[in-house]
Amino acid sequence: MTNEQQRPLDGVQIELSPEEALVLFGLLSRWCEEGSAPTPEASCFESIAEGAVLHGLLADLETQLVAPFKADYSDLLKEARNRLKESWDYPTLRG
Repeated sequence: MTNEQQRPLDGVQIELSPEEALVLFGLLSRWCEEGSAPTPEASCFESIAEGAVLHGLLADLETQLVAPFKADYSDLLKEARNRLKESWDYPTLRG
């Protein structure tokens, strides 16, 4: 192995607003739950590692967020989506 292959990757810290964290939690939860909600097709992923990362991110959010476990979670999620939707004017991720 070369030195580059042996070198550990640097850790990264991402900061989300409470609204961003709640919306991301809602999206990832919907994708990971059993049910009829649409999820990305397998062709959207280049590696199963990408799914593992998203699932791990959901698990991290579950340990930090309180709102998803409140009785008014649906209302809180709707309010967070409404506050954030004005920051994106496009119908898809590609604009």
